[in-house]
Amino acid sequence: MGYHTPDSNKGMPKKIEGVIFTEVLPQLVRGIDTADLVRLGSIVRKLNRSAVYEPLTDSLRKIQWVGLMMFEAVSIEQDIASQVEPSTIVSYPYGQVKHSLAVTDSIIHMKSALDSMAVFLKSFLGLKVPDKECDFKLGRFRLKVSNANTRLGQVMKELEPWFEKLQDIRDEWIHRSSIRNMLMQQQSDVGVLPIPRKNLDAGLRAFDMPITKEHFWSTSDFLNHNYASLTKLFSEIVKCCIEIELKSVSEPIPIDVEVEKRLAVFPFKLLRDSQITKIKAKVGPLGF
Repeated sequence: MGYHTPDSNKGMPKKIEGVIFTEVLPQLVRGIDTADLVRLGSIVRKLNRSAVYEPLTDSLRKIQWVGLMMFEAVSIEQDIASQVEPSTIVSYPYGQVKHSLAVTDSIIHMKSALDSMAVFLKSFLGLKVPDKECDFKLGRFRLKVSNANTRLGQVMKELEPWFEKLQDIRDEWIHRSSIRNMLMQQQSDVGVLPIPRKNLDAGLRAFDMPITKEHFWSTSDFLNHNYASLTKLFSEIVKCCIEIELKSVSEPIPIDVEVEKRLAVFPFKLLRDSQITKIKAKVGPLGF
């Protein structure tokens, strides 16, 4: 996972008003139909409504952060698992701490992405809701959204247990305690850094239970389960927006396929004019 130099005729960035946009990392928008994003973007620009969509754009950016944290947590867990062998103790304190931080950050950014979606829907659907009650964890907010859009009401009903569970996990790890992990010295069905399914307030005592799928998540299963619910809601919101915005469109809107390359961007700026002949791109969360 070191630096690589893309082919000079492929993958070169596009320069837009002095800012260069590098290519998208596919895993950062996994689970989201990029064609829908491109289509919605074209419609919104045509209708000159880009400002309305800023909170939804923020949500997508936060979903990308979730993807980065997931990538880091799973990479660390897999790295440690590769060193487990009979009659050997594996110790990696730094890795355990980084794993805890990455998993915690993924939950923080999931909740933050949800909050941005809620802020967007309040404006987009014209909901009469106080700012402090603009939260998917609140049944009264979900009811307001459902009354305004039955399609979103259905998906929120399906996700209701997840909204509540995500909030419980966040409150426990952020406000009351913190995530705890224990490194398994033998391989298990839930990996070497499992996450308790319940009793998060028990701290390390939660690991007194048998280390099985009944009582624990593997790192990847825990993160993928939550990420799938997050992107399901986001994707449904995008589809609803397309459906609603198209009612204001009187003629076909051309789709700019180049926009898709800038859905997940990592911009940098050239401070002076120079001739660019190659790009050095680094992939991976750790090392140089």
